[in-house]
Amino acid sequence: MIKFFRHIRQRLVSENKFSKYLLYATGEIILVVIGILIALQINNWNDARKEKKELNQYLAKISNNIVLDIKNLKDIKTRRAATNNACQKALINFQKEEYDLLVNMSAANAFIDFYFTPNQSGYEALKNSSYLGEINGTRVDSLIDSYNTIVNKTLKEENSYFNFVENMEVIWTSKFDMSEFISLYMTQNKLNYGELDDNLKRKLKATFADATFRSTVTRCAVQTQMLQYYDELIYTGEELIKEIKTVYND
Repeated sequence: MIKFFRHIRQRLVSENKFSKYLLYATGEIILVVIGILIALQINNWNDARKEKKELNQYLAKISNNIVLDIKNLKDIKTRRAATNNACQKALINFQKEEYDLLVNMSAANAFIDFYFTPNQSGYEALKNSSYLGEINGTRVDSLIDSYNTIVNKTLKEENSYFNFVENMEVIWTSKFDMSEFISLYMTQNKLNYGELDDNLKRKLKATFADATFRSTVTRCAVQTQMLQYYDELIYTGEELIKEIKTVYND
């Protein structure tokens, strides 16, 4: 092709057709410029396609993290709701000055630690990349911010609750010999109250009548904020997953 154009230029010069040569040269320059522009456009398309693919990979990782978060949140919410319900029943008994060993055994679940641990590896990877600015101002950006805000509130609420519970547990367990209680707690599904001797019954009643135990159960019974945060996280996470799938993975 280059030899072909060179041949045309040489023929025009040799025939002394200068005006036609200028016209041809101008056309050749235009063709070269057009070729360069097309090459640049193709390169830009390729770069944009590559960037979109890499951004999608970051967002897909965030989506996968949240899928696992939601699964964990639903499990934690189920356990938290069951414990909260058991403590509410125990609280009613406290107020009525009634005693129920099995209800108190279930309410003792308030001392068990189970935390929500979010997986934010995808978001951290996106923050450390050059692609975070690509989603600025989008609904995905807004949902990620909302999700992370609720995560922080949830973790703060959980830490506040468990710090209180851990402190109360130290006080409670220092007052009583917990070995018999723990043995019964581990087998409470098979517990037959009628088979317990009177001495053990008195010990258990005293253990559950302690103000430290009752304070912890009361705190758990009225602790509904975490359940609300779990619901908010599940809803926001599901919305974020749908938005990522719709907008970026089409």
